[in-house]
Amino acid sequence: MGIIGKGELFTEAHDVMKRLMAEGYQAYMVGGCVRDSLLGRPINDVDIATSALPEQVLSLFPRVVPTGLQHGTVTVVMPTNTYEVTTFRKESAYEGHRRPEEVEFIGDLDEDLMRRDFTINAMAIDADGELHDPFGGEADLEQRLIRCVGDAEQRFREDALRMLRCVRFAAILSGRIAKSTWRALCHEKSTLVFVAMERVRDELWKLTAGADPARGWALLLRSGLLQHTKEQLGALASTESTRWQPLLCALGRVTSPELRLALLLLGHEVDEGEAKRIALALRLSGAQQDAVLGVLRAEARLAAGGNAALAAAAVPGGAQAWRRPFAQALFAYGEDALRGWLACRSALAGVGAAGEPAAAVQPFLQHGQAWLEDIPVRRLQDIALTGSDLLQAAERVAGPWLGHSLEAAWLAVALQEVPNEREALLKYAVKEWKER
Repeated sequence: MGIIGKGELFTEAHDVMKRLMAEGYQAYMVGGCVRDSLLGRPINDVDIATSALPEQVLSLFPRVVPTGLQHGTVTVVMPTNTYEVTTFRKESAYEGHRRPEEVEFIGDLDEDLMRRDFTINAMAIDADGELHDPFGGEADLEQRLIRCVGDAEQRFREDALRMLRCVRFAAILSGRIAKSTWRALCHEKSTLVFVAMERVRDELWKLTAGADPARGWALLLRSGLLQHTKEQLGALASTESTRWQPLLCALGRVTSPELRLALLLLGHEVDEGEAKRIALALRLSGAQQDAVLGVLRAEARLAAGGNAALAAAAVPGGAQAWRRPFAQALFAYGEDALRGWLACRSALAGVGAAGEPAAAVQPFLQHGQAWLEDIPVRRLQDIALTGSDLLQAAERVAGPWLGHSLEAAWLAVALQEVPNEREALLKYAVKEWKER
């Protein structure tokens, strides 16, 4: 089957195409699966373009879902995979720089490919494995060149999200943007305001999760594109290059998109409140917000604890005062947040980035990894004492004192001041609440 990939995904795609062709219709694999096949990258889904009309596709397969009939798309359900099958079309009168108001079904593959965003996405493969490449996408792919199909300004006016996709492809392919495409992006960047923040988030997340996030963020910095989002992104949209340069060097030193975003916010000295506003503007999920904001919260807790520890360091044994706020931060925000903070701060320190931690935080950065490994408990449930145990021994009704006493008991175990044994902890906790 030529350059068509192997495996069940492609075998079933080939079966879909053969069924269409048996009825006299044209059928091609198109878009990302073609691009990634040429690159030798993993492929998770295959899209098919056909000359058959949507109702004709519906009649040919036993299991179909009419996912987007108005745009010509039908999802064909095969035994193992699903395939979006879309009728050749051309589009006009785009609404709000995002969606076409009018879709006309056509019978010509090249005209269908002409409406696509970039040449590297405007290729097709037929059932025999022959590549159809009317706009030079294969040559551009070999050169890692991101170039719009046809008039770049028109492509971006049609769909402003394409500007972010342009930057993302340049980043994930370690490529460059054609001069005409870059000029058009800079000229049309104000139209990004028409794009929903959820779509902005999706593109930024993919870019930031990629192998070379610094390249993508450098292009965003140069273009000023993020200054034109529907909701303001604060420091992430800044074009202050002196602040950004060391951050870009540090970005690849942490692994997840959550930590990379947290690193950028730390490096711009964004506080928790502003970080939360940015996270909400980007429509981050609850889990994504927790991961990003946990790092910022750990930073604030450790900075406050470090300042208190500096004063205590002047007295005998006072240097140990740093371990207590470190353990308190672990209790408050969890191990992931603390490890994330250590990773981000280590990356920033390694490049001399702005917002480098003050003296009060340096001991945490220097010794935190070892301290974390040395702490025998991670969560309240890890200690050999429960709220019921304490209520029974104290003969008091529940109240704020209970939580305070349990936290004090956990902290005593974490700092290895009290063994993690029920009777020892019970004695310690009762003494603690009485003194309180």
